[in-house]
Amino acid sequence: MSNKKQVLIICPTVAHQMYLGVLLNRIWYSPVLAKTPIEGLRLAQSMSFAMILYDGNFASTELQQDITLLRTDPSVKNVPLVVFTTNDNPATTETLLSLGCSAILTMPFDLAMVYGIMARLSGQPRTTPRIPVKLRVEIKEGTTEKTLPCINLSEGGLYLRTLEPLPEGTLLHIKFTLPHDTLPIEVTAEVVRRLSLGSQFDAEPGMGLHFIDMPEDTLLRIRNFVQWEMLGDLDWNANI
Repeated sequence: MSNKKQVLIICPTVAHQMYLGVLLNRIWYSPVLAKTPIEGLRLAQSMSFAMILYDGNFASTELQQDITLLRTDPSVKNVPLVVFTTNDNPATTETLLSLGCSAILTMPFDLAMVYGIMARLSGQPRTTPRIPVKLRVEIKEGTTEKTLPCINLSEGGLYLRTLEPLPEGTLLHIKFTLPHDTLPIEVTAEVVRRLSLGSQFDAEPGMGLHFIDMPEDTLLRIRNFVQWEMLGDLDWNANI
C-alpha cells in the first residue's frame, strides 16, 4: 500500500501535467491532475490533498481570480498552495504571496529547492531527494568488510547494504566516487539508522549514514548528480 502524499496539480496543458506528474512521482508524491481550479475543487470534494501545485503562467487578472477562488473555497482553503511560474518578477511574487500562496517556484525547477519547500509544507520528514544507485563505498574502520554496496544516495547521506550494521551514533570515514566522475569523495559520516535482516518487511538490511561537515563544493557535486539522475530525461518547455 502506497504511503505517498497526494498532491493536486492544476495545469491546463497535457505536456506540463505529464512533466509535473512524473516529477512528483519520482520525489515520492502521488499526483492528481486537473486542468482548471473548478475541476480541482470537484476532486477535492471526494479526496484530500497534502498540497496544491498550480500553474501560474496566466494573465494577472485571471491568475488573481483563480488564486482567490482556491484560497476561499472551504474544501481547500487550508491546503498549502504552491504556484509555479516562469515569471520571476518580484512584484508578481509579492502579489501572489499576499493572496495567500504558500510558496512560488520558478521554472525550470531547482530540484533541491522544490523538494525542500514541498517537504516543509506537506510535513515530509525527508528534506532532500534521494536516488537509487549502485556504487562501492570504502570504509576505513569499524567493519569487517572494507567496501560495502551503496543502494541509495542523497546530498544528506547514503544507505549501505550489510548484514552487520553498526550501532547508531558510530562515526565512519568513507570514500566513494560518483558514477561518471573521476574525483573521489572522502567524508565523515554518522550511522543514523540500522536495519537488521528481517527487522522490517520489504527493506534491505544495512545502515543509513548522514554526512558530517561536507564541503560545499562536494555537496554541490552530489546535488547536481542527484538532480541529473532524477530529471535529466525530462524536458521542460515553457512554450507548450
